[in-house]
Amino acid sequence: MQNENSTFEKIKALFDNVCNVIKSYYASYNGTLQKGTIIEVIAKYSCLGCINDALRNQTEERYSRVDALYKEFHRLAVNILVEELYYLLNQAGYKVAISTEAELEYGKADVLITITSYGLNLKGKSKVLLVEIKTGNSLSLSQIFRYLLDGRSDTVVVWRVRKRQVLVFNAQNIEPLLIEFMKMICLRANRLLSSQIPSLCLHKRHLNYEPTQKELQKAFKEFSEALVDTLPFVLQFILKELEIILPQQSKDE
Repeated sequence: MQNENSTFEKIKALFDNVCNVIKSYYASYNGTLQKGTIIEVIAKYSCLGCINDALRNQTEERYSRVDALYKEFHRLAVNILVEELYYLLNQAGYKVAISTEAELEYGKADVLITITSYGLNLKGKSKVLLVEIKTGNSLSLSQIFRYLLDGRSDTVVVWRVRKRQVLVFNAQNIEPLLIEFMKMICLRANRLLSSQIPSLCLHKRHLNYEPTQKELQKAFKEFSEALVDTLPFVLQFILKELEIILPQQSKDE
C-alpha cells in the first residue's frame, strides 16, 4: 500500500513485531493464541489485568456466545448474497467460481467468491473486496482495521442488515487513523510487557446474554424485512466497488 520508507510501513513493522512478541510471551499459557485475538483484546481493554486474563485464558470466547438464531441470520444472508451475485455475474457473461476458505485451484475466473466466517471475499481482475455481513447491532472497528491491515484487501464493505446500512472502509482514505490504531496497540502492548500485572483483576466480565423470545421474534422481523429491502442496493454497491458494469436491462424486462 505504501513505500517501504513511509511512516505507515514503519509503524506496521512495529505493530506486527509486537503482536509476535505478545504471542510468544503467552505461548506457555495459550498455545493457540492468534494475532486477531491479540489485537481484539488489546484494543478492547485498557485494564492490563483484563488483557492478561483474556490472553491467558481466552475468556473472550467464553463471554461471546451468540444465539443460534443470529448464526442462522448470518448464514442465510451470506447464502442469498452469494447466489444473487453468481446469477447476476453469470448472466452478464462473467466466469464465476465459488469456494470456501480452503486453498483450491480454480483456473482463470473473472470473479472468485470465497465464503468466509465474516461474509464474503470477492476477487475481481483488478480488485479484492471483503464483505462483512452483520445481522445484529454490533460493529467492531478494531476488527475492520485488522482486515485492512492484514494485506488481503484495501477495501472492506460492511452490510449491517438490520440497520439497513452499507458502510465502506478504504485503507488509503483512513490511513492516519490506521496509524494511530497501530500505535495504540504497540504502546498498550509495551505497557503490558513492562508492568507488574496484578494476579487478580476485580473487573467483572459480562456474562453470556440470553435474548428473550420476544426479542428474538422482533430481531427476526427486522432482519427479514431489512434483508429484502437492502439486498438490491448491496448488490449494486458491491459490483460498483469491483468495477463491474452489468448490461442495462431492456425496458420491457
